[in-house]
Amino acid sequence: MILALPLAAAPKPFTRELAVEQAREVDAAAELPPDQLPDGMTAREDVPYAIMGGVELRLDLYRPSGDGPFPAVLIIHGGGWDTGERAMERPLAKRLAASGFVTVPVSYRLGPAGRFPLALHDLKAAVRWLRAHASELAIDPEAIGAVGGSAGGELAAMLGATNEIDRFEGDGPHREVSSAVQAVVNIDGLVDFTGPELLAQQRATPSAPTRFIGVSCDDDLEAWREASPLTHLGLRSAPTLFVNSTGPAPILPGREEMSRRLTMMGIESQILTMENSPHVFWLVEPWFTPTADETARFLRKHLIGGDAE
Repeated sequence: MILALPLAAAPKPFTRELAVEQAREVDAAAELPPDQLPDGMTAREDVPYAIMGGVELRLDLYRPSGDGPFPAVLIIHGGGWDTGERAMERPLAKRLAASGFVTVPVSYRLGPAGRFPLALHDLKAAVRWLRAHASELAIDPEAIGAVGGSAGGELAAMLGATNEIDRFEGDGPHREVSSAVQAVVNIDGLVDFTGPELLAQQRATPSAPTRFIGVSCDDDLEAWREASPLTHLGLRSAPTLFVNSTGPAPILPGREEMSRRLTMMGIESQILTMENSPHVFWLVEPWFTPTADETARFLRKHLIGGDAE
């Protein structure tokens, strides 16, 4: 559905440079992490994986040395479902690749072309592409995770919550293989669009959540529930690590409740808070390194097995 509501102005493009600017309001020494490929890694960038809605979508691949097979990790950029690009997640991808993963920053449709559930369809198509090409990419098809920040965190959580729920697959290629992910790291992404505080904010000043869902909460609250990872939890949902900021904005409801419900179902979930951190913390030092390390630890446990470093 195309949104026909008076909305707030579209946000500025979400970039690494904007992230540094925002982070320096919290820590004047904040800086971007290095973006070099570690020794022994191989890289393939700008690889097409699907044409969705007439849009060619691409991803990058960073691979450790050796024959594998390696666990794979899809990395989903943020930007309010309107902006951002996969290149901003390349430093994290390279860092995780050095920990033994094939890492995959991915593009997906943004803005009106990617309104819910279309961006999710893209990402499920990306997971299926990885699984369909697992042998040639030295990927373990039984060990694929998803990591995302902000809007990317919501989408990663949605991937993990909707494992094996067919109506979210979309019409992309490789439907003969599964889009399920075996672990999720949600970095400061909401998981419940129907949180009361968020609904009040969106009624007063519609912004990114309203644009993404494409209809106001008062006109179709069920659409807001359907877009919420929290709604779809089940026994096939993925173990999930939440890495949270301490910043006052944006409003990010549902994470504690989702973690609690997963735990009650016997699915591991953890919450980690980065103290004195802005919303963009995962892109910027001094928070980038501990975020990457905790992400690698959780993924290693659920995609490789054990807690060994």
